[in-house]
Amino acid sequence: MLLYVSCLTLVLPITPTLMTDFFASRNSPVALVCEEYPPGEAPQACRDAHSTSVVWSSWTSFTSYSLLSFMLAPMIGSWSDVYGRKPFLLLSFAITSLHEIVLLLHLSFGLSLLWYFPAQALIGAFSSVTMSLSYVADLMQPRHRAATFGLIQASFSVGVLIGPGLGGFLPPIWAVWGAIGGIGLAIAYTAVFVPESLSASAKSAAQVRQDAGEQGLAGRWAAMRILSRSPLFIKLTVCLMLSGVVAEGLQDLLIQFFQIKLGFTTQDQAMVFIVYGGCGLVINTVLLRYLLLCLGETRVLIFGLVSSVVTQLVLAFAANKAMAFSALAIGALGFVTFPAISSIKANNVYEYEQGTIQGALYGARSLAQGVGPLIFAALFSAFTRSDSPMPYFPGAPFLFGMALMLVALGVAVTIDPRAGEGRQLLDEASSGDEEDPPRQPAGTALTRRASTQRSRSLGKRDAAATSAETAALLEES
Repeated sequence: MLLYVSCLTLVLPITPTLMTDFFASRNSPVALVCEEYPPGEAPQACRDAHSTSVVWSSWTSFTSYSLLSFMLAPMIGSWSDVYGRKPFLLLSFAITSLHEIVLLLHLSFGLSLLWYFPAQALIGAFSSVTMSLSYVADLMQPRHRAATFGLIQASFSVGVLIGPGLGGFLPPIWAVWGAIGGIGLAIAYTAVFVPESLSASAKSAAQVRQDAGEQGLAGRWAAMRILSRSPLFIKLTVCLMLSGVVAEGLQDLLIQFFQIKLGFTTQDQAMVFIVYGGCGLVINTVLLRYLLLCLGETRVLIFGLVSSVVTQLVLAFAANKAMAFSALAIGALGFVTFPAISSIKANNVYEYEQGTIQGALYGARSLAQGVGPLIFAALFSAFTRSDSPMPYFPGAPFLFGMALMLVALGVAVTIDPRAGEGRQLLDEASSGDEEDPPRQPAGTALTRRASTQRSRSLGKRDAAATSAETAALLEES
């Protein structure tokens, strides 16, 4: 994963600059290099190119997340419960190389960068993040999942620290070739050395469940129903979707905002990703563990949302590059939000549902991530374009993002602080619903407690056998 992300992010610093120059040159009689002009002296074509680039990116995100990924991610999660994680992990790596190939053809042969956007849309439907989280959930005990999910994000942070740090100072063609070669190497390594994480018993349980009534396209997409299983899941989904709207909406325009307001260069853009990667690495490898130990998953979620609120406020009124980088460092604290939500939900579902819950989470997040860019792109265009009647204020989208995060924070504070302990699953076990098929909870302590209560009420569960099955699962990890 580290190799994959490091190579993938080699092109992050150069892509926004290529996009700005491409759209500016389309509306100018001569080719433009917008980076050469100070923010207040850039030609009108360069100023409008920022919003044009954001609009194209936002519609790509909508197609990718709200349409393709929202429909496919839950099904892919369910399929991975039956067929294993590794095939889908390899597929997601392979599809990611599509937009790198478009960049290569643009730099080498002048291919229109408009082809970049359909390639990017397809990538969003096959997320390596989903498979990575499901892979981890297969192997880890519930009490370790949030921290381990954080380590997955940390591998992304290290990759973001390495990739842009190199890509921002390489010739664009070298960066693109490095990205393509590195992704190919990551695919080969995964195919040869990474084992399948899902046990045969877990695959069989998922197959039985799907054979019982969740077959076909519509049936597998119905896996999204898991997100409305309880008031807890509904609240978590609201927090997830609101944070997804803000995160993806602002991510699509962040670099363009920095370019138009603060005059960021390619090297400055590389520093943006280095700051994100460095702070994310510290947070996910060191700080997240201590936060979970001291606060628990629910309060960690609240902490992450508060950090995001502060970030939006500072960015809206950032007057110089130092303020911008400080806001990014604060915003990196928001990285704890998704691991906390993923852990709470993973600890409240059964072992054979891990792929389903992660796929459904990603599907819901993808819907929000598709809608967010459209909203924020419209705001950014309204407050930056020369032909808009609105006053010039590039920071307007960040104030709207702050308002949405305040709503998410209001929902999060109503969640039971003990939710991360798997309370919902224990309540199900103690209810003794005879219509439910025998199910294996996802962790040792939870299994022992749930099995004892269910055995007392029904007399049909063998607690010793259940504990042995769970011990065997943990031995595989």
